[in-house]
Amino acid sequence: MEVLGHYDLGELAEFERNERGFVNTSFAIQTLAGGVMTKRFFRKYKVGVKEEELLFEHSVVERLVAHGSPPVARIARTRDGKSFVMRTEGDDRVFYAIFDYLPGDDRYTWVAPRCTRSELVSAAQVLAQFHSAVSNLKPAGQRAEARIADLLPLLSLYVEECLSRSKGAAFDTYLCKHQALIQEGITRMLGVLNEPEVGKLPQLVVHCDYHPGNLKFEGEQVSGLFDFDWSKIDTRCFDVGLALWYFTAAWEGERDGELRIDELETFLEAYQKAQSSLPGIGPLGETELKYLPDMIAAGNLYVLNWTIQDYYHKEVDPQEYLVFLRHGVNFIKKYRK
Repeated sequence: MEVLGHYDLGELAEFERNERGFVNTSFAIQTLAGGVMTKRFFRKYKVGVKEEELLFEHSVVERLVAHGSPPVARIARTRDGKSFVMRTEGDDRVFYAIFDYLPGDDRYTWVAPRCTRSELVSAAQVLAQFHSAVSNLKPAGQRAEARIADLLPLLSLYVEECLSRSKGAAFDTYLCKHQALIQEGITRMLGVLNEPEVGKLPQLVVHCDYHPGNLKFEGEQVSGLFDFDWSKIDTRCFDVGLALWYFTAAWEGERDGELRIDELETFLEAYQKAQSSLPGIGPLGETELKYLPDMIAAGNLYVLNWTIQDYYHKEVDPQEYLVFLRHGVNFIKKYRK
């Protein structure tokens, strides 16, 4: 790992590929300096990420570290004080960063998580801490991805072209079969997002990928929050809705896509209670609560967008992505208005 030559972290002693991620390439590494072994997290960002996106992400992380909560990993600085290393590899600019290694267990992924009640409460409290810490942050750089209201028309165009993009797999067949249903969901959601009240909802830095797979646990308490590379400025209520979709949508059998309402209420109550005692943005207001069910549905469409884009842009397992696609479609079917 030649990238280590840009740091004063010692010599590379061990490394192990982290197989959990879908977007970036990551390793757990051990560095040896002065006879002391230190575990760190090494990330190679996906090709195509822009420098201003890293500046955005890293300014969010640095705010959280300075704030002291929620628990996040510090970014290691290079010898020249930067938070990342850029290298030219072929025709591409590729970025790397090194973080502290967070304590705790990687207990879940985003697929079919089933947190205990105590884990749900702790996760909700950490999301509240995150929103509180970034409530007045003006981040450096800029996230390239559009806000949810501007992203959905792009998803609509992509779904419309599914036949021309087909790989001839079961995923493609299922997508084309349910094309009209997905378009119906997008059209309804765009109508909601374009309502004047929605435009006035509180905006701030959102995590935009807040799920159990991006948390570490010690016992039943969250010990670390990570993966801020999807963070951007958007509606706070959307971030909460997306989290509720991730944490409480069932994946089992006939219940696939159905929200577990008791767990949803546990998470939301814990979030609201935590926010009531934190400085900054405060609990969800009356209008945010009014639109929260719609924001949960918007979160489902957001993940559907990732599923479809990832499938057609990468070499992936069609059967694995069919599970993701079916999950999103089942949600639309169950909560169709």
